Amino acid sequence: MRLPGQVLHKVPLFGWAIFVTAVLLLLSLPVLAGMKTYVSEYLIFNKINNIFFANNFSLYSSLPVIPVTAKKQPKSIKHEDISPYLKETIIGFVLGDLFIRRRYRNTSLNFKQSNKNSEYIFHLYSLFQEYCKSSPRVYYQKLKDKTHESIVFDTLTYEAFNYYHELFYVNKRKIVPSNIGELLTARGLAYWAMDDGGADRSGFILYTNAFTEDEVKLLTKALKTNFDLNCEIHTRFVKKQAFTIYIKADSWVKFKTLVEPYIIPHFSYKLVLRGSRKIK
Repeated sequence: MRLPGQVLHKVPLFGWAIFVTAVLLLLSLPVLAGMKTYVSEYLIFNKINNIFFANNFSLYSSLPVIPVTAKKQPKSIKHEDISPYLKETIIGFVLGDLFIRRRYRNTSLNFKQSNKNSEYIFHLYSLFQEYCKSSPRVYYQKLKDKTHESIVFDTLTYEAFNYYHELFYVNKRKIVPSNIGELLTARGLAYWAMDDGGADRSGFILYTNAFTEDEVKLLTKALKTNFDLNCEIHTRFVKKQAFTIYIKADSWVKFKTLVEPYIIPHFSYKLVLRGSRKIK
């Protein structure tokens, strides 16, 4: 504040210093805001690294560092803009653990894996990075007396993903569409197996517990028609009746040959029959 009778060129140096500092602070606010966003993403990503990889250096060193992409995310995409190989993988994901969320007009893809599958979630993020605003983050969920740690990420909402929500969801329940045989490829089968499958003593099990018996029959028909895999449906009761698909021993080699090119190293153990694993 200027005192009575005081002119600007006679203002003390300390007063000028305060005035100039205030102006510089105002000018720097946009830069500081941008830096805050960048640093936040950086800290989140490094927190994930510290939590999950600090005690396993060999795994940590083998993983690519994947921060938020520097490429600007497209404002809108249509289904035809998605690459063919991503379309194939999405089909496999949906049959597995992928959750598709419809938000108003458009849809997002939501990926979630246990912390023990962190290598897999970063692989998935590398596939969908251009459609994401933020990198994978740690998610804590308390169930009874235990706290479960997961790593999650989701895409932005796009019109292109509406196709998959309309195809696989009816009344908020995930279903198997009648044309699944036209959509399922070897790549999709591999990602389905990584998400929800495991080797048995002589064959391979696909855990289709969330689907009805008729839907599981549709899937076994697609496996036979598309890949000539001999399958049978197993029934089990865990709180309610559930169904799994068992790929028989006589189709094991054929199944392994189909999916092996797409299986990431983290899940290579899924292509080893239980009876042939070494006992440690």
